[in-house]
Amino acid sequence: MLGKGEEIITIGLLNDTTPVYVVRQLREGLISTIKEYYVVTGDEKAGPYDDVEDLTFFSDGKILTYRAKIRGKWYVIAGKDKAGPYDEVWNFTLSPDKNVLAYIAVIGDQWYVIAGDEKAGPYDDVWGLTFSPDGKVLAYEARIGSQIYLIAEKEKADVYVDIKDFTFSRDGKVLAYGAKIEGQIYVMAENKKVGPYSDVGYLTFSPDGKVLAYAAEIGSKWYVIAENEKAGPYDGVWDLTFSPDAKVLAYRAKIGGQWYVIAGNEKAGPYDNVWCLTFSPDGNVLAYTAEIGGQWYVMAGKKKTGPYGSVGGLTFSPDGKVLTYGAKLDGKIYVINGNEKAGPYERLWFLTFSPDGIALAYRAEINGEWYSKVLINGKEYIGSVSNGVVVYVDNDTIRILNGK
Repeated sequence: MLGKGEEIITIGLLNDTTPVYVVRQLREGLISTIKEYYVVTGDEKAGPYDDVEDLTFFSDGKILTYRAKIRGKWYVIAGKDKAGPYDEVWNFTLSPDKNVLAYIAVIGDQWYVIAGDEKAGPYDDVWGLTFSPDGKVLAYEARIGSQIYLIAEKEKADVYVDIKDFTFSRDGKVLAYGAKIEGQIYVMAENKKVGPYSDVGYLTFSPDGKVLAYAAEIGSKWYVIAENEKAGPYDGVWDLTFSPDAKVLAYRAKIGGQWYVIAGNEKAGPYDNVWCLTFSPDGNVLAYTAEIGGQWYVMAGKKKTGPYGSVGGLTFSPDGKVLTYGAKLDGKIYVINGNEKAGPYERLWFLTFSPDGIALAYRAEINGEWYSKVLINGKEYIGSVSNGVVVYVDNDTIRILNGK
């Protein structure tokens, strides 16, 4: 399957049946070792490229898209189409129905938003590409000169000096955001303006869409606002997170220089720091990372695991029985998956379970190269989860498991 100096670093599935993989080939040049990348789909081989990133399948897994670098410029390859050249391409974002791919492209000093066959811009800067949950609206923030706009569909909201976060309701019908108006910050939603505040952040709708919660600075203190309720004061508030049943609002708060986790009427702490608030799928367990005396621990309900040098990426299996994360041990990073451990790596990214929970997929950096990996029954393979289907390489044989 592979020639001399070739290695598979990423693999996925087209149409849930055809393996697609990225091959890195090393060959000796006159004065250095040259890296070349190819994308192999069935019997077809595309390349060579200087680099390949973001292997993505959209239109129900029927179209393969990726970023490819050719002679210092970036292109977006979608099926047989090639868009570019661009100086940079960022923020590949799929609509929830996986039928539209959006991304940010930079040409010279101008920025554009590309969504399917449409192109918006130029702008001086763009960030925060976000589809509404129903996929009907693409929103983002764009700077034109010194002015910042919130763009939703083809409409520009009123111009503001600053936009403070934005979010959609779960049904996609409401776009809420914070905006600076005449030096004051207001929360805007459904043609209503609430405020003024000194600052706002972490706008979050409950899963049922009935409650908009956010952090608001009033004077020099922070509060959590949820409908008609106000919790606080705090020195700072971060990462507002609802439980899946919308009954509990959790967040991390700073009080007197120490950190606490607030979940409904409960408070845990104090800690030196807190990150990664994550509810289990049934909402019965709230997990988070906490720093205590210079060491990091994973807190899940009343269970404490550690210590670690650092920890992050908390992810529950679909049945909520396994909590996985990345942790630093003796200066190296490992995947901790229940009682299993894989690694070491330099960095980790995108920990994701297959829908049936059999496979854990993630991106891992090894010797400066990023690989797609899967962990199955405690054994690690080159692989991924594509549209719910697990594909991996086992002793030069490509295997496919339907993980839906």
